[in-house]
Amino acid sequence: MDVLPSAPAVDPEISRRERTRLREQVLSRRLAIWLVGPLATLLAVLILVFFVLYDTSTVSGPSMMPTLRDHDYVLLTKGLPDPHRGDIVILNVVNKGVPEEWVKRIVAVGGDLVDVNGDIVLVNSAPEQFKHIILTNGAQTPIKKLTVPEGQVFVCGDNRSVSEDSRYVGTFPVTSIKGRVVFIYAPIWRVGPVPSPPR
Repeated sequence: MDVLPSAPAVDPEISRRERTRLREQVLSRRLAIWLVGPLATLLAVLILVFFVLYDTSTVSGPSMMPTLRDHDYVLLTKGLPDPHRGDIVILNVVNKGVPEEWVKRIVAVGGDLVDVNGDIVLVNSAPEQFKHIILTNGAQTPIKKLTVPEGQVFVCGDNRSVSEDSRYVGTFPVTSIKGRVVFIYAPIWRVGPVPSPPR
């Protein structure tokens, strides 16, 4: 009868260390999988929101107070082929030879009759339905009364006393609209949706 050689003795301390090392490796892998999945999903959502579905812009100046404030960071739709009264939009304009982005509220669209008396704007003989600050009732503006041409919009800032807008420079083509402002994403204490008119 052949005698099988006996297995070498296993040091219990080495075996315990090996098991602990293997356990730590398994836990590390699980933790990595647990973290990588959600982080990759978050990154994909951020890329989708900020670079594919929406554009971004920064509000500069107080012309849209109280709705939007200086240095609000906003998300906006990519373009706006069908603007409505009350939409807050970013316009691509050239101001004194310098390209700028203006944020304004659409007050009137193509075919509307606009009657301007300082900070007061009547659209089709009715007062506007959106909140805005009026400080200089009856102040003189170059544009008094006009019918907005088709394919154009008449825009004003909500803070009328400091806003350079259609009351002074006339209407803007719909093609100059970069997009409709839909959300404030920074600063953190201002995060939230921007109200839009009913469609």
